[in-house]
Parts: sequence; structure tokens; C-alpha cells
Amino acid sequence: MAVRRVYLDTEFLPANPTNRGLVSIGLTDDQGRSYYAVNRHMDIAAVLAIPWMVNNVVRSLPMLRETDGEEWVADLDWQHADMKSLETIRAEVTQYFAGTDASETRLYAYYGGQDIGRLHMLWDNDWARMPEFIPKWFTELQALIVDAGNPQLPEQPEGLHHALADAEHNRRIHEHLLSLARERAV
Repeated sequence: MAVRRVYLDTEFLPANPTNRGLVSIGLTDDQGRSYYAVNRHMDIAAVLAIPWMVNNVVRSLPMLRETDGEEWVADLDWQHADMKSLETIRAEVTQYFAGTDASETRLYAYYGGQDIGRLHMLWDNDWARMPEFIPKWFTELQALIVDAGNPQLPEQPEGLHHALADAEHNRRIHEHLLSLARERAV
């Protein structure tokens, strides 16, 4: 295998570019290998103070319970296997990217500037500390969509604002764009 395509998505606090602003990270590749983690060191008070985050992102996180009678309550399951320390996330993301026999890994994201920034922040944006096989650049799926003439895209069936579900949807979008390009080439 020459090239491994990896699709990235993160959920994050827009105003907090530090690791406490990372809520979750999802990675999936063209071979079906996936990784998902929720940052147990996120600034949960800041997350819960933003109604959009509560209504869209928090609902996708591991919960002990989601409702209290008529009112929705966020009761995160801090013991869930997806809830991980930054050190664990960093080590597991390193293993995820290292675990390939591909000669090259290409990273793809949808409106992914923040996503790659959050990935690199796991190493404090210090490329000297970051393993050399972690991609330093990504291909923007939105640019590929525009270049393809803004075709109809596959709909995301579920999991919107769940980092792994969004990364998997990014893979489906890219596969769709590649199939359209193959059709045009015939």
C-alpha cells in the first residue's frame, strides 16, 4: 500500500485553542481503522456555557443519563472508555498514525483548519516533539468539492457533531468525489 488516507474531525471550544479546548477527536482511514477519544481534561464548564455546544456536541458524548424528567441534563460518564487523558490520547494517536505499512499518509478534513491545529496541539504545536509520521498538512475537502463543481454529496445519516461519525462522513464524501472523478475519466 503506497498511500494511506486518514480523515480527521475534532469537536472543540472555538475560543480556546489550548488542549483544554479540545472536546473530542475522531480519525478513520481508507482501510477502516478508526480512533475516537473524548478529552477528560476539556474545560467542561466552558463547554456547558455555550448553548450550541450543549445542543450539538455534548449530546454526542458518553452520558450516564441525558434527561431529568422533562428537562435535558448533561451528566457525562467520566469513567467511559472513550474518556481519556491527554497523555493517553497523544500516545494512542501516535500509535494510530504509526500503525501502517503505507509509504505516505495523507490527511483529509472538512473545513479542517481548526482540526489539524487541534491534532498538532497534542504536541503543543511543536513539530520537533511531534512524531515525524503525523501529517503536517491536510487536504481540504471543501476545496475538492468546489473543484468538482459542487456535486450532490452523500447525506450524513447520524452522528452530526460526533468527531468519529463526522470523520467517517468525511471519508464517504471523499470516496464519492473520487468515484465522480473516475466516472468523468471514462
